[in-house]
Amino acid sequence: MTRAFQFARVRNEGPSVAGRLIVLSAAPLEHPEEPSKFGIICTKKIGCAVVRNKLRRRVREILRAHGAPFEHGVHLVCVLRWRAVEASYADLERDWQKAARKLKLQLLSREQDKA
Repeated sequence: MTRAFQFARVRNEGPSVAGRLIVLSAAPLEHPEEPSKFGIICTKKIGCAVVRNKLRRRVREILRAHGAPFEHGVHLVCVLRWRAVEASYADLERDWQKAARKLKLQLLSREQDKA
């Protein structure tokens, strides 16, 4: 995702799960077979550009490794918290997996409520 309105739609419409290091938000798409899009929000409060880019690279790598449940039918936004700067890759990965598991459960329960 690249546009502000896309990020705003996901953050306003879909469920959100807060972890210690990241906050994940998702918005289901109308057609579940559509490929998913992913966006990362990393504010300037976190640090300089080098630090922010390093965190974004880590999150993208985590998504490549563990993003299979979100491959189709959802737009996903990851907001990095200030604690993520001091965290190791393993800590960030663990927090992402925990938040993703909770978010997936919330998305499934919403789908069941609609049916």
